[in-house]
Amino acid sequence: MTTVWVQLANVGANWMTPCRKAVTALNDLFRRNQINVSLTTNHSNGPSITVKVDPGIQGTAVHGRTTAESTDTGRLLRAEVRLPVKVTINTPKGQRDAGLGVLEVIAGHEFVHALGHSAHNSHLMGQTMNKELGDSGAGDRLRSGGVKMPPLMLSTESIDQLKTIWN
Repeated sequence: MTTVWVQLANVGANWMTPCRKAVTALNDLFRRNQINVSLTTNHSNGPSITVKVDPGIQGTAVHGRTTAESTDTGRLLRAEVRLPVKVTINTPKGQRDAGLGVLEVIAGHEFVHALGHSAHNSHLMGQTMNKELGDSGAGDRLRSGGVKMPPLMLSTESIDQLKTIWN
């Protein structure tokens, strides 16, 4: 099994917890679906994902930007994930910061891109994700098709694609 180091040193305070939760949730999904890769936030030799905030990504967006260098077989060598400084959500009382769950889904989406998943199909890897306002930030969700996250979910197609790369 390959361990990928997710470097969070430059991620900023808003993203630390959501990124750690995304790592934990993805590791659980990978284990349950027998995908032979794991993520760690502790230093590890081998492939790495450097995570940074990017003021150029609008806070109204529900995405980041990922660039990656991979082997001929699609296995990650190194990647950079850029996330918005903050993500906002519209409420009847005006705009506020989106809840940690929304940030977790965005981070998880970008981490899976870094692992070689290029397509936007469904679930976590949906092309279009819509914000769903909760009663508070803790209740905010992202919807992709008929699926609301968190919790993070991978489609059968995503599982198969990741298995092709990592197994």
